[in-house]
Amino acid sequence: MKDKIALVTGGTSGIGKEIVKQLLLEGCFVFVNFGHSEEIMYEAKKEFKEISKNFKCIKADVSKEQEVYEMFETVKEKFGKLDYLVNNAGMNIDCFIEDLDIDGFRKVLDVNLVGKVICTKFAIPLLKKSENASIVNIASRLGTKPCEEASAYCASEAGIINFTKVSALELSKYKIRVNTISPSLTRTPLALAGWTEKEIEEQMNNNPMYRLGEPIDIANATLFLLSDKASYINGENLNVNGGILLK
Repeated sequence: MKDKIALVTGGTSGIGKEIVKQLLLEGCFVFVNFGHSEEIMYEAKKEFKEISKNFKCIKADVSKEQEVYEMFETVKEKFGKLDYLVNNAGMNIDCFIEDLDIDGFRKVLDVNLVGKVICTKFAIPLLKKSENASIVNIASRLGTKPCEEASAYCASEAGIINFTKVSALELSKYKIRVNTISPSLTRTPLALAGWTEKEIEEQMNNNPMYRLGEPIDIANATLFLLSDKASYINGENLNVNGGILLK
């Protein structure tokens, strides 16, 4: 993976930040997308700089087409190509269906699903110029086995899984592979927001591996799917969840 060019959306916290770190350790140049918090971005930059100087942070709301276009123009101007795209940016609003704010529902879909569509669209011309291009979309176990109070999130994650399959069919002719990773509950600020220690312990005890996922678990799987070691894996949804879907 040395000297490959990557772009990771939502790359300054949680799973995205760990993916960026691992790509830097492998010798990639990484464009690190973030949507809003510059404070979080600056903290992440400090960590990235301890590994490598081969990265650039770019602020862009992935649900806004013009901002995404400009982000990929930056990639084009610097390198003229892209080898890896990791569509990781996401959000959630917990709410029962009968209490839904429809604008909030649309926002979740816009960031989680439509944002991945927009990024994929503008990445394609750059990915075509790579010999072994790869896209990994980060979804969730809730795209396969939904839960209550998360209708927007569950719908968006299921959409990501099927969008990946369509993308794999369309982009195979360009030698661009597209796969999904669906993590279970993972120790990130977004995933554990609002959870009590008791609730977290219950989730751990309910998992066959008796633990939560860690960002490194997802990052390791992502790097595998991006790499040439996965050159014949295309259109798949890799569940990285400790076996929780077996229950």
